[in-house]
Amino acid sequence: MGTKIISHRGRTSKNSEDNSLQAVEDAIDLGVDMIEVDIRRTKDSQIICFHDLEIGGILIANLNYSEIIDMNSQIPTLEQVLWLAKDKIEIDVELKESGYERDVITMVLDYFDYDSFTMKSFNLEVVKAIKEINQKIQTGMLLGSSYSFNQFSLIINESFTCSNFNETRADFISPYYKIFEAGWLLRFSKKQIPIQLWTVNDKELLRILINQEVHSIITDVPELALEVRKSISNV
Repeated sequence: MGTKIISHRGRTSKNSEDNSLQAVEDAIDLGVDMIEVDIRRTKDSQIICFHDLEIGGILIANLNYSEIIDMNSQIPTLEQVLWLAKDKIEIDVELKESGYERDVITMVLDYFDYDSFTMKSFNLEVVKAIKEINQKIQTGMLLGSSYSFNQFSLIINESFTCSNFNETRADFISPYYKIFEAGWLLRFSKKQIPIQLWTVNDKELLRILINQEVHSIITDVPELALEVRKSISNV
């Protein structure tokens, strides 16, 4: 198959709402290899698929799920997404916060085999916790969350030492694609550590990366990425 194509929050050309059941269904129908979803926990301990920290100016953590549904009925629980995706598509779960890793692991393993899902986070403690709970889970360390001095320092440090990556015992590194373009991940490449890039939407760059056999690519345009991969495999 070569480079794995991952639909960013379930995005396809149908433009269904991010992290929604319809988005997941669209990605399944398209034949994408994997969907990526973001998860957060509500006040009443429901794990939901939602990217932002707030909705309607209120922290997700301060709202019950019923209140969130009143604001946006398209926001599903993680379990609803897992039920829909089971045996149809692989899933990449991004934990936006810490503290409920064990609950998420238990839930995902009720629906998916180990080779059908991954978990990742920008939070190093989350990645470490997942491995401590269950070392068989494939985990990823996200890199490049913002344009800041702290992020730049972290990128430089990782490019020379891989120290945080090694400490978390992650299985793959998932950087913003411009970090890879700038050559900051050569040490990871030389060590043959799998690299998952986000979010790549340019056709020519997709072609270059797929030709380089980058492990996986998260994209808003999975149709285009699948088309590019097919054209390369047919050469």
